[in-house]
Amino acid sequence: MKVLVTGADGFVGEHLVAELLANGYDVAGSTLSLPPVRDTLTPDEASSIDWKAADIRDHDALVRLISAVRPEHIYHLAGFASGALARENAALSLNVNAGGTVNLFEAVLSVRDDSPEFNPRILVMGSGDAYGDAARDGVPLSEEMPLRPVSQYGLSKAAQELAAHTYRRAHGLRILVLRSFNLVGPGQAPNFVVPDFCAQVSEIVSGDGRGEMLVGNLNVERDFTDVRDGVEALRRVMQLENPKAAYNVASGRPVKIRQILDWILDEAGIKPEIHVESSRLRENEVACIQGDASRLRTDIDWVPQRSIETSVREVYRWTARRWERGNTEFGEGGIG
Repeated sequence: MKVLVTGADGFVGEHLVAELLANGYDVAGSTLSLPPVRDTLTPDEASSIDWKAADIRDHDALVRLISAVRPEHIYHLAGFASGALARENAALSLNVNAGGTVNLFEAVLSVRDDSPEFNPRILVMGSGDAYGDAARDGVPLSEEMPLRPVSQYGLSKAAQELAAHTYRRAHGLRILVLRSFNLVGPGQAPNFVVPDFCAQVSEIVSGDGRGEMLVGNLNVERDFTDVRDGVEALRRVMQLENPKAAYNVASGRPVKIRQILDWILDEAGIKPEIHVESSRLRENEVACIQGDASRLRTDIDWVPQRSIETSVREVYRWTARRWERGNTEFGEGGIG
């Protein structure tokens, strides 16, 4: 089966590409420019992909991309994936995440106008952040709950999802949305909490750091899933004959951020000073966010297989090895 992955050199994109290749798919991957950034793909995996350059803000480029690939499935991952970056670039994040998704749908419609039999299934990578203040401490978030974003990133993902549902209803596009909660694994950029902690600790261990950790609120609890379990869910849900319009990808087991840090420090064998930095604190932060993935469990019998402790420790070892080699830059395929 021919599939297209947008944002294929991003954190989730690389792991999804590896999952698809391992299961015999013919994969085309789009990214903002060539050559792609590669963090976790092996050379053999990277050479097995039909790489294409396309900016999701460019409708004509997307028409050319889809016309050339003619995929049966499209996994739309390109866009802003970081809440921190979205706060700094609010209008751009909305333009890229929502506007870029509309461009993709319009490009599919343009190709379908010329070839009426062309009707690929499209998966849009949404986010649990779109639930916003629908989250209440201790109440698992299910797909039936309203989207009430309270952050710039959550707004961009809720708008993206609204576009998805509109084009599904109005134009008959075969679209589904995966609302992913926190994914963790090797290759994630350090503007997320786990790789940020791992990078700080690696710097301290290397002797280059100040010997102290800068943190936000360590007492909040968040729902983490290993990215490799997450991309398995993406692949399998696309095989459903009649999927639901939206699915949560979540472990259902929230973990305190302090516990995440303790695992990393234990793996590194250090006990640095811990300092709370005011810029890392969020106003009105929900104490506990927990996703409900029972719909995914019912429809494809999916449950995460990897423990978060094991995943977090692996991310630290992966980061520390890069730091030892002097490679402190991390790719995060953005708007390709």
